Order: sequence, then C-alpha cells, then structure tokens
Amino acid sequence: MLEKICTDLETSKRLKELGFKAETNFYWIITAIDEWNKNQWNIIYFKDRVMAKYEPTVPAYTLEQILSELPDIIEVNNSIYYLMISKNSIYYFSHSKLEVFANYQENNLSTSAAKLWIKLKEDEII
Repeated sequence: MLEKICTDLETSKRLKELGFKAETNFYWIITAIDEWNKNQWNIIYFKDRVMAKYEPTVPAYTLEQILSELPDIIEVNNSIYYLMISKNSIYYFSHSKLEVFANYQENNLSTSAAKLWIKLKEDEII
C-alpha cells in the first residue's frame, strides 16, 4: 500500500544521492533475499526512526514532502514557469509562451514530483 503513496525505490535512491533532505518516516529496507540472491525491498514506516538494524535504508517520500521542496515558480532561459499538477502529472508551465517545461507522468504523483525535483537539481535550477 505504501508503494502507491511514496516514491519508488530507484527514484528514492536518486533523491538520496542528490541530497534531498525532507523529513520522512518512510524507508525502503531490504526484507529478504530471493532465490537468485537479489535483495527484496519494501517500504516500512518507522514511528521513532529506530532503524539501525535495517541498514541499508533508503528514504521514501510522499507527494506532500516533495512539493514542500519544489519551487512554485522557476525561471529558465528568461521564461517564467509555474508549478502545475494534474490528476496524473506534474510540470512547470509558462502562461506567456504556452509551453511546458519538464512534464512527468509516473505510476504515482510522488514519483513524478520527485523526478521533477531531480531534473531541477541536475539542471542546477535549484
């Protein structure tokens, strides 16, 4: 169930690499190793963040946590873009040029928002 409201594992790993620092109680942890010796990851909620025995962990984030870190307005190549969210996607939109910057549409909006934050970070916009 948490997989539907939190960022997926690969996106969560990338956020961690780039230094995303929002507070969260959700973490991807290894819960088993399958017959091919591959790690099986699951999201766990840690009320008190007591997770040392579960290392390694990867923070997982909700849409609200990521939105708190995304700017409402960005400027790219002298154009102003406003953060927009629809039912299935998140993007920046220029009202003056009627164009979209960095549209993401994933399985859930948390992952979409995270990929948008990653794009802004990699492009040094934030």
